Amino acid sequence: MPEKPNRKKSKKPVFEKPALQREVTTLWDYPSQNYAGSEQGDTSFVGATPSYVIWNLLERYTKKNDLVVDPMCGSGTTLDVARDLGRKALGYDVSPTRPDIFNVDARKLPLEDEKADFVFVDPPYSTHIDYSEDQRCIGKLHAGEDEYYQSMRQVLAEIHRVLKPGKFMGLYVCDSFELKKGFFPIGFELFSIMREKFTPADIVSVVRHNKTLEMGNYRKSADEQNFFLRGFNYLFIMQKPKKKKSPNPGKSAKRKRPAKKKYAGERNNRKTRHKYRSK
Repeated sequence: MPEKPNRKKSKKPVFEKPALQREVTTLWDYPSQNYAGSEQGDTSFVGATPSYVIWNLLERYTKKNDLVVDPMCGSGTTLDVARDLGRKALGYDVSPTRPDIFNVDARKLPLEDEKADFVFVDPPYSTHIDYSEDQRCIGKLHAGEDEYYQSMRQVLAEIHRVLKPGKFMGLYVCDSFELKKGFFPIGFELFSIMREKFTPADIVSVVRHNKTLEMGNYRKSADEQNFFLRGFNYLFIMQKPKKKKSPNPGKSAKRKRPAKKKYAGERNNRKTRHKYRSK
C-alpha cells in the first residue's frame, strides 16, 4: 500500500503586538489588551482596562519613582504598568483580586493629603457588570440614579485630596445605553463634576475592542432597534490646580514714618505766633 503523505497541520499565524509608542493624537487605537510579551493585569477580568492606555498616560505625566494611585484597581493593570516603567504604585478596591491590592472603598482612601503624583481611575459604567458581592461597590448603582453620581463625586473629591497640586489624573469611562431605560451620558456627567475641582488638560477617544461589538446578534439588534453600540471610551485628563504663591515676605511694603511728636513748648509758640499775626 502506498504510504499516506505526511500532512502537517497548518499553524495559525502568531499575532505580534505592535511596538508601543506615545500617542500624539486624541484618537487612540491599539489592537491588543496588553503590550509586549507579558500580561498586565488579568485579561480574563471583565471590564479590564487596556494596559496601553495607562502606559501612555504614565509616559507623559510621570517620571521614575513617582507614586501612581488607582482607587478602583480591578485586576491590577495599573500596578503592573507602573512597575514596568519604574514607578511606585498603590492599588485599592472593595474586592481585591490579588495581595498587593488593598481592600479599601475609593470614597475614603487611607492616604495622606497630596502624596500622589498621578491617579488613574476606571469606574463602573452603571450596573452592566457584576464586579462584586460587596455592597460598597459603586457598580451596584445605576447611572440613571443620583446616588451613582454622588458616590463618584466622593471618589473624585478623594482623588483631588491625595493628588499633589499641579499633577494630573486620568479617568477612563464609557456612556451607557439600555433598552427601555435609555441613554445615560456618564462621560459628560462625570466631566462636569471633575470641573468643580480640576482643570481640563485634554479629552481622548479610545477605540473599544470589545468582542460583543463583532457579534452578529448584537449588531443586528442595534440596527433593527435603532440604537448604537458603544464604540469608544472617554479618557479625561485633568490637572489639579497649582497652589497660589503667597507674597514674598522679604519684600514687605514700605512703612510710613510716624509723625513727629509735637512738644508742649512748640505748640505754645505756634499759638503765640498766630496771635500776633491776627492783630
